[in-house]
Amino acid sequence: LKPHCSKLDIWHTVYNHALDGAQGIVDLVSSTGLRPFLAPLDDDERAAFLLAYQKRLGEVYQPMMNGKVFLRFPRLFIVATI
Repeated sequence: LKPHCSKLDIWHTVYNHALDGAQGIVDLVSSTGLRPFLAPLDDDERAAFLLAYQKRLGEVYQPMMNGKVFLRFPRLFIVATI
């Protein structure tokens, strides 16, 4: 990008979300990152997928003392100015 712009800013940050268990993670990503995986499924397949996904998340994301799970959400930002 640098040859095509006058200024280029790139940075990485991590947003940390305290969510209500594995279901909170499913709720957060269902409308964004999971859309391409859910879209081709029928209602029964979608329900089965989300149930299996939530179960696996529950195995990986252990609740903290307050019952929340901590989800790290990394983002890469690129701003190019012409």
